[in-house]
Amino acid sequence: MTILAIETTGPLASAAIYRDGRAVFRMNDSVFSHLQECVPMITELLKDEGLSGRDLDAIAVSCGPGSFTGIRIGMATAKGLAQVWDKPIVEVPTLESFAYADMPYNRTTLVCPLFDARRSQVYAAAFRLKDTVVPEGAYALEEYLDLVREAAREGDTLLFFGDGSRKFEEQIRASLEGPCCGEGPAFAVEFADDGHYLQRADSVAALGAKLFEAGRVKDCYTAQPNYLRAAEPDRQKKKSAEGKR
Repeated sequence: MTILAIETTGPLASAAIYRDGRAVFRMNDSVFSHLQECVPMITELLKDEGLSGRDLDAIAVSCGPGSFTGIRIGMATAKGLAQVWDKPIVEVPTLESFAYADMPYNRTTLVCPLFDARRSQVYAAAFRLKDTVVPEGAYALEEYLDLVREAAREGDTLLFFGDGSRKFEEQIRASLEGPCCGEGPAFAVEFADDGHYLQRADSVAALGAKLFEAGRVKDCYTAQPNYLRAAEPDRQKKKSAEGKR
């Protein structure tokens, strides 16, 4: 199985080739330069691996949530390449991909990705050994942290990822490390390091391979992004239309 994975939902674009259970990974170092750098990065990666589009079994793309513009760029790139190469597309849930990172997770690790969704919300979920314990959604931060607290067990390590983990670190620590009403499980709160806290195409590739094997594929016409919430211009347009009724 050979899969190209594309990740553009975060501030740094990346691409990976998954082959024989191993992912080769590239990430750019310019923030939100996806439009300029995504396709050249893919071209370079394929060349370095001695591959062409004909050699791929599928294209996995991180479908969201995340940056609205980034999601669109990644999906458009995947659709364009899939059409040219006549390959299926695997829609990879961005938050779930963190559960497939090449990290030493175990049954006491609660993987907690959260992105800043603005408008006083985060896009977030939580996973234990690849099982969902908090479903993906657009949450108020405290609402999400309450769900994480309920899912935590004695001795767990709550490991936070995503740009929201950096922006809201102080609030997360205050909420989960400080005293609360009643007795609850004792757990540790930790934050992923600089090399792993953002979205990565190698994790997208690993989950994409699993979904491909399960037959969960689309084509260049049916693959769709997962925004979780309407973009601000669309929301304002809908609000304006409802106000005129």
